Amino acid sequence: MFKRYLNNEKGFSMIEMMVVLSIIAVLMAGGIKFYLGYIENSRVTKAKAQISTMQAALDAYYAEQSEYPADKAGLLNAGIAAKDNSTFEATDPWGEPYKYEVKKVNQSAYAYVVYTGNDKVQGQSNTYVVGRGTSGDSDAPVIETSGGAPEP
Repeated sequence: MFKRYLNNEKGFSMIEMMVVLSIIAVLMAGGIKFYLGYIENSRVTKAKAQISTMQAALDAYYAEQSEYPADKAGLLNAGIAAKDNSTFEATDPWGEPYKYEVKKVNQSAYAYVVYTGNDKVQGQSNTYVVGRGTSGDSDAPVIETSGGAPEP
């Protein structure tokens, strides 16, 4: 009588369990890849929004002063300040400080560039989120791949 119960056991074999676990592992790998891509896209969107805010402050500064701040220290006067209002050290969504450069294009025109400190946006080398402006007129931030740091 006891032998009859042993031969009629119902359940999963080891092979069936391994197949199910393999399918779950493949689904999880695809889900993780999708999730990491989603996180990277949200960082890019956040960087674009932060750069747009900085551009608005720089354009307002230009409207009053007819020039852009000369360096990061001058960004405090443009209304872009750190939490303790001591220095400009805003960080991008990757934790790196934003880069800022300005140059005089000709007698009456100035140009600036603000870009992410992380040069691996979307996992690609030498790729930045970049915002540019010339003489008080800013362009929308874009993703840019270049051989080096962006120029104003």
